Amino acid sequence: MKRSLLYTLLFCLSLSLYSVQGQVSYRSETPYIIFAKGKKMFQIHNYNGCIDLLTRFKTLSKDTKLNQEADYMIAVSSYANRSPQALKLLERFIEQYGWSSGIPKARMLIGNLYLFDRKYEKANRQYALVDMERLSPEDQEEYLFRAGLSQLKSGNTEKAKPYFSALSSVGKKYREASIYYNAYIDYTGKQYNGAKAGFSQVKNNPEFGANAKYYLAQIALNDQQYGQVIQEGLQLLSEYPDHEFNSEINRIVGESYYYEGDNDNAIQYLNRYVTNTKDPLRESLYLLGIAYFKSGNYPSAIEYLKQTTTGNDALMQNAYLYLGQSYLKTGDKTNARLAFDIASRYDFDRQVQETALYNYALNIHESTVSPFGESVTVFEKFLNLFSSSRYADAINDYLVDVYMTSRNYGAALNSINKIKRPTDKIMKAKQRILFRLGTESFTNNNLSEARKYFSSAIQLGNYDANARSQAYLWKGECDYREGKFADAAANYRQYLSSNKNIDPLARYNLGYAYFKQHDFVSARNSFQQYVNSSKESSATNMIADAWNRIGDCFYSARQFAQAEESYAKAREIAPTTGDYALYQKGIMAGLQRKYNEKISILQNLLQDYPHSEYIDDALLEQGLTYTAIQQNDRAVSVFEKLIREFPQTVPARKAGIQLGIAYFNSNQPEKSIAAYKQVIGNYPGSDEAKVAIDDLKAVYLDQNDIAAYASYLESLGGAVKYEVSELDSLAFLAAERAFLKAPTNSSADGLIKYIQTYPEGAFLIPAHYYLGSFYYDQKKYDEAEAELQKVLQQPDSPLAEETLVKLSDIQVIRKEYPTALNTYKVLEIKATGKENRLTARLGILRMAKELKQNEEIIAIANKLLEDPNLSPEWMSEARYEKANALVSTGNIDKAAEEWKILSRDTRTSQGAEAAYRLAQYYFDRQKSADAEKEINLFIEAGTSHQYWLARAFILLADINIAKKENFQAKQYLLSLQNNYNAQDDIQNMIENRLKQIGK
Repeated sequence: MKRSLLYTLLFCLSLSLYSVQGQVSYRSETPYIIFAKGKKMFQIHNYNGCIDLLTRFKTLSKDTKLNQEADYMIAVSSYANRSPQALKLLERFIEQYGWSSGIPKARMLIGNLYLFDRKYEKANRQYALVDMERLSPEDQEEYLFRAGLSQLKSGNTEKAKPYFSALSSVGKKYREASIYYNAYIDYTGKQYNGAKAGFSQVKNNPEFGANAKYYLAQIALNDQQYGQVIQEGLQLLSEYPDHEFNSEINRIVGESYYYEGDNDNAIQYLNRYVTNTKDPLRESLYLLGIAYFKSGNYPSAIEYLKQTTTGNDALMQNAYLYLGQSYLKTGDKTNARLAFDIASRYDFDRQVQETALYNYALNIHESTVSPFGESVTVFEKFLNLFSSSRYADAINDYLVDVYMTSRNYGAALNSINKIKRPTDKIMKAKQRILFRLGTESFTNNNLSEARKYFSSAIQLGNYDANARSQAYLWKGECDYREGKFADAAANYRQYLSSNKNIDPLARYNLGYAYFKQHDFVSARNSFQQYVNSSKESSATNMIADAWNRIGDCFYSARQFAQAEESYAKAREIAPTTGDYALYQKGIMAGLQRKYNEKISILQNLLQDYPHSEYIDDALLEQGLTYTAIQQNDRAVSVFEKLIREFPQTVPARKAGIQLGIAYFNSNQPEKSIAAYKQVIGNYPGSDEAKVAIDDLKAVYLDQNDIAAYASYLESLGGAVKYEVSELDSLAFLAAERAFLKAPTNSSADGLIKYIQTYPEGAFLIPAHYYLGSFYYDQKKYDEAEAELQKVLQQPDSPLAEETLVKLSDIQVIRKEYPTALNTYKVLEIKATGKENRLTARLGILRMAKELKQNEEIIAIANKLLEDPNLSPEWMSEARYEKANALVSTGNIDKAAEEWKILSRDTRTSQGAEAAYRLAQYYFDRQKSADAEKEINLFIEAGTSHQYWLARAFILLADINIAKKENFQAKQYLLSLQNNYNAQDDIQNMIENRLKQIGK
């Protein structure tokens, strides 16, 4: 009490002294006077003056208690001034004077500083240390408010609520603010009744009123009081045109208009919200999209609905459903299908799933495009998930149609096979599918599998008579390709007898089946029926070929006039391939002893078709004709040309014999002897060499020089067999007859015995060939190769050609590709017929591919592609390998030309890959429109080669990513992910791209 009176007296004294300016010097002020002045400044909130005086006081005073009070006032004044030193001074005060009565407020002020600095956890820790009972009533109210606000800002609404609840009842300064925050806590906790009551109390508060009205509008929206939301929301926009919540007000007003059915106003206000919001709510984007959809503005509906598909919830599912409907309205069935597909994959909303799946199924059914077999599986899925659906009956009917039209035949067949009691409609579909599976296998050169499908289709009976009939035709083609000509003819006849609207090609094929069996009368009739029923413009080369075969049939019957007429028609129809007809016409002229005409015709052949495969034969025939009319000089000139230009051919060997004869007849024995020796030396294992030996003997006899002949024979050693003993001949004939009758181990032993008995026998070559073929058929390739190599010791024997065919096959089986390549090259030179020449060229192509000899690939592929009668599967293979070789040599533009042709038939693996490669080619050259066009054509055409179709979908996603249309890219990727089931690198490609664009 005495100390208090002392302070009062000192204060009064200081005031009186202070009022008399200039009467007392500055130095006369005591510390107590300075303290009193500083405290007065503190009490009248002159914090700068307080800090100045009390700081000076502390430099003079040694009074511990007064210093403590001075430090308190300095710290609080610094807080009041928002001084950067405030926190440090308050913390120092607490550290130095932990017993002081000012500690609670100091802690509160530190908490406030952390609160102002948004360091809420630190603020919370300080407020927790405050002893509220030691605060003044005013400070207590501030403490409660600030502590509650800090907890709220920290997200601790449960801890914040008690503070605001207390002040809502007893507060003065912070009462309405506490009511507002208390209501806000109720709002965030979805306690809308309490929130509504609280916001209603402060809606006229100048600080919180606008926000309170906004939340009241939100509560009204939650209560589906849409009219109230619109009224209050519009009023808020009018009263507070620049409020931070206006964007949200536009949203709730727009949503309310939507729910009221006013799509135009919904679009207006939701658009304002979306335009002025960085990250608009998905729900609002969805409603905006639906409003556009209901207003008939489908492009805008698509724009906003696409933005709502980022989640994994019912909203996303609904958005995809409406996206599908929007795409349908714009005529974009592809994207409609993708959207319906995705919506149908989720069961967040079963009704939406049902509707989406039904629309997806219909979309696939109507478009006839089902890249990955969805057309079957989607209908099955619908019936499994929604067996009681109002759409179930319609789906069952559609399923039958899908079976009939599906391009994924394997999936359709698997589905049908699951049906325990299939209807006649289902069985009809099954028969058609089996037939199509057969044609697909045939196109990919899998003849055994194709025959299996065709046979199964035939065995079902007449559910689909046309499919059954067609199966006979194609099964016949399988038999023909494998050399089973009698079986082929039987199947062709079955087709022709069971089908009214026959394919003329069946008669053409039947003609060849007969022709291969040397039934020339039946062959001629079939070919004649073919040419009579075909339009020349549709298959010119085939019709010309048929006329050639008709000519051959007349020729075999020596009906030369009719044959000549047929050949003339062939050449007239297809002049570029008329070389064969011209050659045959020349041969017939010779048979009728019209030698000059024959020579003239053959000369025309040589001039008009310089690259014909009949050039060597024509030269031989021309030379023989000159010989027949005793124009030896011309004959010699022609034979020499033939030997010079075509030395490895059979006609060249025969020309060598004829050259020897010509020289002998013109009394030039030395040249005759040289010609015969050339044949013997160049073709030691050939029949012509044996003829040359005999003819040479006659020449030497004529020259009376048997000694020279004997000396020459001795010089040959065993290179040429020129004498055959009767026992040798009989032994081989017996062994051969037994083997050909029944090629068994026992009969093969007979051939081995012949070889052992006659190690220098005249028939070793055919014996080794028979044994090699026998071992080859038994897949004893080591033994087969040993025998066949012995055949080739006489490379010009008549059996060399077929030996090369078998030997090359063995080398391929063993993967001896360099050796096989050389063997095929020899075969190409020695081949006397088209079939073995084709075998050789295909072999060269395949071996060059294995050895990566790109130039070789391109050269042989060009040879193959020059053949107008090359079958489609070989043509595809040649073009495909050529394209790959062109890519490897850097000629990608030329490769693209080949891909364009290949991509026309995506039933083959080469065609499917080419379709993808062509699209990728365009994309790599920034021709996205062309790339997309090719992909869509590919999808429309369909293919069973799913990998390349999947790659096309990946590329379609890449195209959209490049155009920054990530939504579109995502749809393609998700559709592919859902429908592609193979285990390969496709799934990784999908995942990488989904990560790239963000799932």
